Amino acid sequence: MSQPAHALPEPAPDDRPLHGAAVPVPRRAPRTRPAGKPPRPQAPLRRKTPVRHQTEPLSETPRPRAAPKPTARRRGSVGFLVLFAIVVGSMVLGLVSLSALLAESSFRADDLQHRIDALAQENLDLTREQAALSAPGRIDAWARRSGMRLPDDIRFLHVPGEAQTAPAGGADALARTERPLKPVVGGSG
Repeated sequence: MSQPAHALPEPAPDDRPLHGAAVPVPRRAPRTRPAGKPPRPQAPLRRKTPVRHQTEPLSETPRPRAAPKPTARRRGSVGFLVLFAIVVGSMVLGLVSLSALLAESSFRADDLQHRIDALAQENLDLTREQAALSAPGRIDAWARRSGMRLPDDIRFLHVPGEAQTAPAGGADALARTERPLKPVVGGSG
């Protein structure tokens, strides 16, 4: 840290300030503080004119830099805010629509599960009804009420012609009678 201003030595009286340089101001005596209070730290003195370095030539003046236009900075930040709002808004919209689709799918799955349960119950009821209707005792009772009876004897009628066919269920009996019998091993025949 620099020395306090009251501790700097006074310039000699024959030193004259250069043209345009700051003239030193006579210093006042420092104030005395009551005992027990610490002294306040003083800020270093600042010069009002910029200090030129010895490496810079005096003939050149520094070129002023163009200050950035505040409207251009605002446009950039406004553009960023618009882009940010669009990206965040589209993400929120996407999440909301995805949530709605998942909720709809969940409702459809629940409806399908209820429909499957109802159809399984209906299938069970129809299977029981089919078993009850096809019971032999029920069919016999219905046939007797309708005037039907069991035949006493079963007769087969053969149609005259070259090819003989057996009636339904009688093909095995016809084939057995037309085949020659095989000789029994060890027996007379």
